[in-house]
Amino acid sequence: MNAQIVIDPYRPIGPIDPNIYGQFLCRRRWVADEGLYDPAHPDADENGLRRGVVQALSESAPPIIRWPGGCTGTSYDWRDGVGPQAERPRTIDVHFGYDVGNGFGTAEFVRFCRGIGAEPHINLSTGLGTLRDAVEWIEYCNFATPSKFANLRRAHGHDEPFHVRYWQIGNENYGPWEIGHHSPAQYAYIAGEWAKTIKKMDRSLKVLAVGGSQRRLDWDWMVLEEAFDHIDYLTAHRYWNFNSEQGIDNYEEIAAVGYGEERTMQALGGAIELVARAKKAKRRPRLAFTEWNCRDASHAEMSRQWRPRRSQYRLVDALAAAGFLNAMQRQCRVVGLATIAQSVNVVGILSVTPEAVVRETVYWALWMQRHHSGPTAVDARVECDGYATVFGEHLQQPLDAVPFLDVSATLDEAKKRLCVSIVNRHRTQEMTTRLRLRDAKPSSTARLLRLWCDDPLARNTMEAPDRIKPVESAIRNASSDFELALPPHSYSIVELALP
Repeated sequence: MNAQIVIDPYRPIGPIDPNIYGQFLCRRRWVADEGLYDPAHPDADENGLRRGVVQALSESAPPIIRWPGGCTGTSYDWRDGVGPQAERPRTIDVHFGYDVGNGFGTAEFVRFCRGIGAEPHINLSTGLGTLRDAVEWIEYCNFATPSKFANLRRAHGHDEPFHVRYWQIGNENYGPWEIGHHSPAQYAYIAGEWAKTIKKMDRSLKVLAVGGSQRRLDWDWMVLEEAFDHIDYLTAHRYWNFNSEQGIDNYEEIAAVGYGEERTMQALGGAIELVARAKKAKRRPRLAFTEWNCRDASHAEMSRQWRPRRSQYRLVDALAAAGFLNAMQRQCRVVGLATIAQSVNVVGILSVTPEAVVRETVYWALWMQRHHSGPTAVDARVECDGYATVFGEHLQQPLDAVPFLDVSATLDEAKKRLCVSIVNRHRTQEMTTRLRLRDAKPSSTARLLRLWCDDPLARNTMEAPDRIKPVESAIRNASSDFELALPPHSYSIVELALP
């Protein structure tokens, strides 16, 4: 099959916020607790963190990490996770109904983030937590004043403030499964009042309000009406399900993630724009996808008996992750933050058992984008055939013309580098693609990174952890107009040097 990609490196779409490459680390068992933080593990460092897990996360270079939840954050009391670790109690995670440790608390989370170059993003509880709890946590983290909770931080051995800039108000409040479930009107009022209060404490803080994730059409409108002047982001959660135990093969739907979700981004961006115009506002909140990933419904069990025993993600799930990242790059004017769910286990980019640390296929899609993208999205036009599918477990949205190729182009002017990110969604056919550049003549040798194997449903496993990982090679015939062969069900990044 033949296709054409036309790129104009000097026609920018806009700057890409690096925070779209962030991660989510909830405090539940086998994630932060026991997955990352496990002082009894033979690989634990002086802070109780598993060295192999830290190394793998550090290599993925997350610019921002969200914690402590998620559903597991709705009953979290931050006071249980501060002070001398030996004196901290085990507490009940009310959402899941089991006991959890608190050795990995606020100070440990911030230290971990800063140690790998990430900004900490804290999620406030609107479930069992109150606005008073929230402002006291902010004071504990950020204030240098001789005041009660700033002094408590000092008493715990931290003289300097933690300077946590990102604060989210609640988690999935639209969901009846959630502790702290609200109606749209109830949450809109809470978001407005909490955001206003946080900004009164420090206007430089970044405040995130929970969006409706398409479950309630009126949710986002009400939140924007009430909280628009005080929030910096409207959040959304997006999961794309499959079930490996039932043998459900929804390859075409999973591969279409980038195409389907770009329409979500455009629709939510339009809602923000309409409210901004009605309010005659100069600034606009941006979208933040604070949980997103594929999800194996047979793997993400939430019981106290669950233990990580195997990896979960297939090659096609990496194509979905790459497509979603491509869409966020193209929609950089609307999307300003995203934290993949999540760093470790359950729906993690790492599968971590007591014996092993396996980089999942989706880890490599994120790694490729993080290390091989420029800071500016530029215009790319694709001409190719497509296919039809039905998208979205809840929406069942018909998609009639999903292009077989998904492309995002980014430019790094300082390094004189153009990166072209390409997903070939076709399950069985190689695509011979002509890649054309407008008004640019690159070096004849280009760099190619490719994520591929012969089976689109293959995984990295405990026995074969490196079966699917990026392979680098050189392109010797690069020019302003050259052909590129793209294997079926593959993800490629072409790096071109510009004069």
